[in-house]
This record gives sequence, structure tokens and C-alpha cells, in this order.
Amino acid sequence: MPNIAIIGYNIFGIGGTTRSNLNLMHEFDHSEYQLTYYNYTEFSKRDVLSLKNKYPYTSKVDFRFFLELYNLDSKQSYDYIFVTREDFFPLAKILRKAYPQAIIIGEIHTPLALLKRKLTGLEYFSCLRVATESIKERLSSQYNYTRIYVQTVSLAHLNWKFKEQVTNSNLLVHSRFDDSQKDISYTLRLLNQLVNNEGQKQVKLYLSGAGPDLGKYKKYIKNHQLKNNVTISQRKLPQNFTAISTSHYETLGYSIIESVAQGHRVLAYYGDDDVVYENLADVSLITWLSKNLKEDTPRVSAALKARPTLAEFRESQAALEKLAGHYLEKFLANTQLYQGVKFDLTKITSADIPTCRKQIEAILGSPLAPWYIKFYRYLKKTSLKIFLPK
Repeated sequence: MPNIAIIGYNIFGIGGTTRSNLNLMHEFDHSEYQLTYYNYTEFSKRDVLSLKNKYPYTSKVDFRFFLELYNLDSKQSYDYIFVTREDFFPLAKILRKAYPQAIIIGEIHTPLALLKRKLTGLEYFSCLRVATESIKERLSSQYNYTRIYVQTVSLAHLNWKFKEQVTNSNLLVHSRFDDSQKDISYTLRLLNQLVNNEGQKQVKLYLSGAGPDLGKYKKYIKNHQLKNNVTISQRKLPQNFTAISTSHYETLGYSIIESVAQGHRVLAYYGDDDVVYENLADVSLITWLSKNLKEDTPRVSAALKARPTLAEFRESQAALEKLAGHYLEKFLANTQLYQGVKFDLTKITSADIPTCRKQIEAILGSPLAPWYIKFYRYLKKTSLKIFLPK
């Protein structure tokens, strides 16, 4: 029985990489694989039980703590190891010594423009997985590294369901409130153009999410008299809407794809690096934005008036199935090219462990949470969470 290890930051949290890792578990659950997940942040038995209840396909997964990986003489044996965060790449040196025969895959989830540090440890990976050919080309050129394959992350969680939309004027953003990447400010500028300059007072924008720039958005809404046109909530969301994403960068765009899978039309920006368009150009339920207000305003108006059709839904489903379907089959074909790669293990010793740990913790902090963080996390799971700061 092949043995798989996935190494991630926090499977009990939220975010695109968490979703990707859950989908990985879903893919390997359908086959005869033994699966272990190593979590960087501390977790409890209650966390594991809650996750397994929510996602039954994780019921057989063995959840372990990241610190167990700092060991050159592991009693475990793995055929494949996924390292799903670039900050963990220094660990590849330790993993290669501990599991010399394993295919170790480094996954690039962060848009290259947002990678603030040079990637290290590449020589110890069997290969890297990236989302698109353009990312592969740039990465190969930057690092003079050729063991790279292109494969879209699994979309196993999608529940495709077409529901006839009622004509509406609702726009929905489902995103982290982080303007440096998500650029929700541009969506607000579009709304201001529609409402205050075009007189389309009926247009409503729903912001669903959380993050550091909530205050910035509230200030813009107040200054431009948009309070009657914006709702900020994670619960009171309309059933009929057009989704909108104006992110600077996405290596895929889960929120875009999830909206399409539910039969909604989506307005999406190409991405500063064009990666969103490179992935999703063939999805007919997407209307593309250029981030030019003069060009985009009529596109938004037209999209709000055009109810999605069943034909568009089926075309979009087919396009995404072509992009991301048959994940396991593609994975095995892609990685078999890197079986038998030789590595120099002679220079790796136990002295490398503290250096590796120091590198990772300098970026992410200690995986061992102080007592007050543990207490805060505990309170968030009780009825007292309503009294906690947002």
C-alpha cells in the first residue's frame, strides 16, 4: 500500500492551501493509499475529531505534529511527500536524508510576485509542482531548475449544481480582506462608478470575508456614500448574485471556480501576471475585467443583466474538468518521470536540523503556541467567542 505524507501549515484553518490539502486527501481516499498529514501549528484531539466529522474522507488520515519531522532516523516510510508551503522548503534537506527513496514534491502555491524570499532546498526535491506553463517557465529561468511539472490542484470538493438565477443586481466578493493581493478597493471603485456616476442605485455589493483591510473598506464606503449599497457579512448573503474577483494575483482562484460550480456568472480580472486568465480562459461563465473603469463599467452592467444559461454552465464544467479532472492519474504520470533521481546525501547530518528549524521559525514563528494563544483558540470554540476581539 503506497504511503503518502502531506506537510502543511494548518489544516484546521481556512484558505486556499488548506482547501487544496483537503482535496488531496479526498483524491487519495478513493484509492488504496495510507495517508499521514503533518500540521505545523499545534492541534488537539478535538480538532482532529471535528475535522473528521466535517470531512468523512479524512477519517483514515493519521494527523501528526510538524516537529516529528526533525528526525533523520524516522521509523516511517513514505513513497510520496508533498511539501505544500514554500516556507517549509528548507526542510527538504532533512526529508531527503530521512526518506532517501521518496518522491518529494514541492508545491508552489504563492504567486511568484509575492514570494518575498529566495526558494531554498530545491536540490533535494524530486520535483516541483506549479499551476501553469508560464509559472514553470519563470521559475525554471530564475532558479535554473528543470524538474518542474504543471498540474492544477484538485477540485474534488466542487458540487456542481445549476440553479436558475432570478434577475438581480447583486455583486458578491468572497475573499480575505487583504488589499495587497485581493484589491477589493478596485471593486469598490467600480461600485462607486456604477452607483454615483452612472446612477445605478439598485446595484448592491456583498463583501464576505475577514482581514486586516476591513477598516479601509468601511472608510471608502462612508466617504463615497455607499452604505445603502454595501453589506459586509459572512452570513446574510443573497442566493442570486454575480461573483466578482479583482485580485492582483491568484494561482487558481477557488472562489471564482466555486461560484461557477453553483451556476453563477463571475466577473474576474486577468491577474497582474495573467495567470488567472491562463487557467480559466475557456470558462464561459466568466466575464473578464481589465481594471480600466471606463472599459469595465459596461461589462459589469452587462453581466448583471445576463442570466447564466444551462449551456454556459455545462461548457464551464467541461472546461474545468479538462483543466483539473483525473487528478490522481495525471499526478502519477507526472511524477513517475522523477523516480530514480540521484541525490548526494553524504553532506547531510544531524547538525543540519537546528539550522533548518531556525530558518523556518524565523519566518513562521514557533509551532509551539504560548499559553495565551492556546487559551484564545479554546475560547473561540465556545459560546464566549462573541466577546473576543475580531
